Amino acid sequence: MKFTVSVCLLLAALSLIVVTGPACKKTVTKTVTDTLRHAWQPVPLINNYANAALSSYNAGDSILAVGGSFNLIQVPVKTFNNLMGFYLPGTTIVQPTYVAPYIDGAAICFVTATTLYVESNPPHDQYSVLSYTPQYTPGEYSIFKQVCIYPSQSYPGTDYPLVRDRYALTPVESVGAGNKQARFDLIYFDSAKLLSPFALGDTPHVKRLILQADPTTIGFISSNYFCAAFYDKFFVSYGGQFFRIDTAGNVKGFGYSPAPYPKNFGTANMFQYGNTLFANFSGVFYASTDRGETWTLFNDFTGTTAGLLTYRMVGNDLYGTLGDLDMQIWKVAISGNTLDFSELNNDGLQSNLVTSLTKCGPYVFATTPTGVFYRDTAYFNQLKTPIR
Repeated sequence: MKFTVSVCLLLAALSLIVVTGPACKKTVTKTVTDTLRHAWQPVPLINNYANAALSSYNAGDSILAVGGSFNLIQVPVKTFNNLMGFYLPGTTIVQPTYVAPYIDGAAICFVTATTLYVESNPPHDQYSVLSYTPQYTPGEYSIFKQVCIYPSQSYPGTDYPLVRDRYALTPVESVGAGNKQARFDLIYFDSAKLLSPFALGDTPHVKRLILQADPTTIGFISSNYFCAAFYDKFFVSYGGQFFRIDTAGNVKGFGYSPAPYPKNFGTANMFQYGNTLFANFSGVFYASTDRGETWTLFNDFTGTTAGLLTYRMVGNDLYGTLGDLDMQIWKVAISGNTLDFSELNNDGLQSNLVTSLTKCGPYVFATTPTGVFYRDTAYFNQLKTPIR
């Protein structure tokens, strides 16, 4: 399809040269180059699924898996033909999943207002789905459905990751009075029984965890929730408190921030850059070089543009996105305890909030609530005002 478009545009350009003379050749050539090489293009047909694209995953450099509010779409990246769509169990157009689905090479994890689901990627059959609806304690307040930051403003964009395709974590309910304790459920399942073809399914095994607010604080102060997985551990921000939880159920609490600092905002952004794990607390950056065991203050970027960005890893490179009326993307380099920014050309992506950036095959893909866009990797790092 791309070859046919190129030929048509080239013929149009030649006809203009014949009619108007050689003076127009440079303008037409520049327009063709910008359209085919220097601008983000929408993936054809994907909007037919009427689905807000919230997350994505590179499935072997040939298939891009796109998670939406009620379905999963498999996109062949070489041709963009024969898209495959799968409805997420328990969701409908009017009752979608309320956070971005987690996707990896074997599994999908997502939640509705009442239930957590795990299924194979791609779905095999009715046995490749596990569901978990918590049983609540009478008299306690449910915290299962949390206030999660939209994926255009968080990274990773999902708050229900899997560890080793065997473990999931979910908040369940408050415990007692005073906002000092919260129950979380650590869910374990046998991935071989659930995710492999011809498997017969598995039932969830659950370990109840009680998270304690730091006794030097006033307790959990909001219902905002963030969870990411690094180094086979869950990193949780709940009610303004920060925790690390391993798959054995061991919980380490850090209080309102990973390291002592007077500004405490809660986190919606974590990323691993080299051997360092970063936690972005609304512009206050903390760093850990021992897999989240201890943390130090990296820098305070509040009050600057750097403090407003959402930081995302694309392969081994770090990028920052800022979405308001005009989507902006920066490539970010870390030097000492400072950040260096190079703003990239976002032609074709304006007014679209980026929910994920993923390299797959020869392209970089940006998922947005209005569709999926792609760009040749050779031009992804093109600067905002290049010399053409």
